[in-house]
Amino acid sequence: MKLKWKGIYKSKDQLPVGDLPSHAVKFKEPNSMLELNVVAALFVIPVLILIFLSILIKSLLIKEIVDMNFFNIWGFILAILMIIPHEFLHAIVFPKGEKVELWASPMALAVFVVSTAPISKGRFIFLSLLPNIVFGLIPLIIWILLPQNLAITEIVFSFALLSLLLGVGDYLNVFNAARQMPKGAIQQLSGMNSYWYMPK
Repeated sequence: MKLKWKGIYKSKDQLPVGDLPSHAVKFKEPNSMLELNVVAALFVIPVLILIFLSILIKSLLIKEIVDMNFFNIWGFILAILMIIPHEFLHAIVFPKGEKVELWASPMALAVFVVSTAPISKGRFIFLSLLPNIVFGLIPLIIWILLPQNLAITEIVFSFALLSLLLGVGDYLNVFNAARQMPKGAIQQLSGMNSYWYMPK
């Protein structure tokens, strides 16, 4: 993987175009960063359900209702600082030696990586979920197991919460891949959109 900083994203014309086979099928997905953010926001709901279940589990473990601050500033700052490492974790899943571009879109409040490297359905799903597992799900599990009276407990919870919420665009990718790609299909980016095709 060769990661290169490309700067500010202004138009989908800036993005690399993949060498797609003639039978490639375009994903049914948003065609702009702003539209992507709106659709991806729907995935806040399952994240909040996961958070609620985690609070319930922790309450059962400590045998009392969890008294907590959802908005610990240090946890949120730490989550914001992980935005670039989040994208790096996406990037390292692409095949060795492939070019990966890192972009920032202030208008859409997003940082993202793109590569035209073809990858398997399973690898694409893992690529999409990896940062959210590392920075969101694992810290949330750690929070459940931490004693409630530690100062770090609220920090870990807020870090996990915001990290999971920042991954809503990734969950949309997983949803699309799971629903639209047949078993054995290959995923490939070209411009703003993902495509899938069966290898010949």
